[in-house]
Amino acid sequence: MWHDILEIMRNNPELVLFLALGIGYFAGKRVKIFGFTLGSTASVLLAAILVGQVGIAIPPLLKNISFGLFIFTVGYKVGPQFFGSLKRDGLNYLWLAVAVALTSLVTAYAIGKIAHLDKGTTVGMFAGSMTTSAALGTGSDAVKHLDLKPEEKSTLDSNMAVAYAITYIFGTAGTIILIKLSPAIFRIDLKSEVRKLEEQMGGSQSDDEENQGTFSWTQRLDMRAFRALNGAVIGKSISGIEELLPDRVAIDKIKRADRVIETAPETVVSRDDILLVLGPTSRMVDAGELIGPEIDRAAVTDITGEVIDVCVLNRNVAGKTLGELGKLKLAHGLFLRKITRQGHDIPIMPGTTVHKCDILQVTGAKEDVEKAISFLGYPERPTTVTDLVTVAVGCIAGTLIGLIVVPVFGIPITLGAGGGILVSGLLCGWLRSMHPTFGQIPGGAQWILGDLGLNLFVACVGVTAGPQAFHAIKTTGLSVFIGGMIVTTLPVVVVMLLGLKVLKVNPILLLGAATGSHNCTASLNVVIEASGSPLAVLGYAAPYAFANVLLTVWGTIIVNLM
Repeated sequence: MWHDILEIMRNNPELVLFLALGIGYFAGKRVKIFGFTLGSTASVLLAAILVGQVGIAIPPLLKNISFGLFIFTVGYKVGPQFFGSLKRDGLNYLWLAVAVALTSLVTAYAIGKIAHLDKGTTVGMFAGSMTTSAALGTGSDAVKHLDLKPEEKSTLDSNMAVAYAITYIFGTAGTIILIKLSPAIFRIDLKSEVRKLEEQMGGSQSDDEENQGTFSWTQRLDMRAFRALNGAVIGKSISGIEELLPDRVAIDKIKRADRVIETAPETVVSRDDILLVLGPTSRMVDAGELIGPEIDRAAVTDITGEVIDVCVLNRNVAGKTLGELGKLKLAHGLFLRKITRQGHDIPIMPGTTVHKCDILQVTGAKEDVEKAISFLGYPERPTTVTDLVTVAVGCIAGTLIGLIVVPVFGIPITLGAGGGILVSGLLCGWLRSMHPTFGQIPGGAQWILGDLGLNLFVACVGVTAGPQAFHAIKTTGLSVFIGGMIVTTLPVVVVMLLGLKVLKVNPILLLGAATGSHNCTASLNVVIEASGSPLAVLGYAAPYAFANVLLTVWGTIIVNLM
């Protein structure tokens, strides 16, 4: 029976890949080591190595296509942030990311030479230690161009996968531990630094709504109508009345007799006018005492509300703080629900600077929201449509870019298909931010192309490496693991010293930058939990974009240097 099962698996290799994916995704979420989950990628690789012991030949085409889709999606997602962060304060984050990238490259190269590791093992050690799965693809692609026998290339690919699996666990858990210990090592009082940064930004992230600053919001947004009978408001302008009300409460419309009037700051309120007031429920407690009795808001007009995500593209918006945007006439009657950058929520405070391609979730009356959309940028309306033409053209162009060979000090350097497609993805993502009418890839599609593409590629690598895996572990396992610990640790030390002593970056932002430049999102949550604030996300996004590019290209560089 067992022989029959093995025969079925050998004749139907897709079964082995699906088995590796299923086991990997399940174990990646459920299995914990020292309190940490492995994540889908490492789990899929380990599962693929295990099931690959039966000896399965996977067509290289499948591996190349899946990696191409993954790496294009990576470039597409970080492209706008990558190019946008090359300006102003983004340069500090660039230096931090470059310092981490160079430290990890030099360290991996030195360890590879000292320990006499081959090219594949060195790349795998680097990729696992820096939790940069994309470096496996660029490294494997570089191996294909070496003047070696097919069996030698296969051995390098196998060693690469095994070294990645050995070092990935400490690459993730070790980074988390190092980031968690950094405040104590460098004597950083996280709570105190959060308060200082909040004061600089003019607000607070306290759960107490009274302390959240002038541009905060609450989910309990309400719309009420009041009849103007009190002398305190009769004869006064809309702007004058709004100044008497709590912050971020707006008088959106007035019903006078049978007419509904659009309000302007200078509009004067008359007796018996019905005022439609928008704002958080908690801010309307005193509105009735100030204006007059509350009435059914349906007596004014039927107003449709709207909540929508808007991608910031307007150059006049990017670079401004929320406090500055809140003073614009356009902001009247609008409320900000959340801001996301690189998929992470960032603090909503007056001093928070809006970057290009940030996603602002705004709510208010539909007509007010639509006016804001045209000013802010492009609405991210729900859709299931993916522009596969852009994906296909981008992958073709990237593959052609990867064929270009540039001699550097006598060494033929090429980006390879992986590096070329990454560059193409960066450009497509950036162009999409400039002209959002093309190249649409919804979030769900990005996940499929990116996550499934990566794990299918990793499954192909692991299944192919399976038969040689245990031999590689016996011969180089310990030295690779120790080397990986060093490659993981040194960049964290370097980025902290550079940020604190040379660039003088705020410690909270620096810790965020350390997680981003180390390409370890899991450790960002440690900083957020320890500081009790999401402010670290502000320092995470730009270094993460830079690191995704630099660390990915290093896979090719290491193969050519070793």
